[in-house]
Amino acid sequence: MPSKQKDESMTDSKTIQVGDEVEAMCGVCKVATVHNVETVKDDKAFKVLCKSCSASHRYRKPVKEGEVKKKRVAKPKAPPKTKEQRKWSRVLAKVDAENPVEYAMKSNFDANDVIDHAKFGVGVVVDIVDTSKVSVVFEEGEKTLVQNRS
Repeated sequence: MPSKQKDESMTDSKTIQVGDEVEAMCGVCKVATVHNVETVKDDKAFKVLCKSCSASHRYRKPVKEGEVKKKRVAKPKAPPKTKEQRKWSRVLAKVDAENPVEYAMKSNFDANDVIDHAKFGVGVVVDIVDTSKVSVVFEEGEKTLVQNRS
């Protein structure tokens, strides 16, 4: 087993060459082990080969005892909103959507009424097409629904 000074000099060496031994984190072994340098990039080890398990991977600096390794937190990417979803969000923001009225064909609706449809969900009446039809914006798009206006 090499001494601690030799281990430090292996990783701190300024001129690393292919075939040199370095200490690196092995993703397979899950610990820092001795690796052989396979490729060098910008005078630093780039790809290494683990001498314990023969796994080839990119060089990862070994974590010293007591040192906490920072984990990257992946931020979930919000799926891009469709044109219909953007329109629905804009229209919904302009009205009081707290108490939507349950949709029924026998009901009468006015512009800016918020309705709750069994299939399409919450929507906003944007236009009265004629006495028996209203245009409603839902998250998935605009729909024409029947109403009973006499």
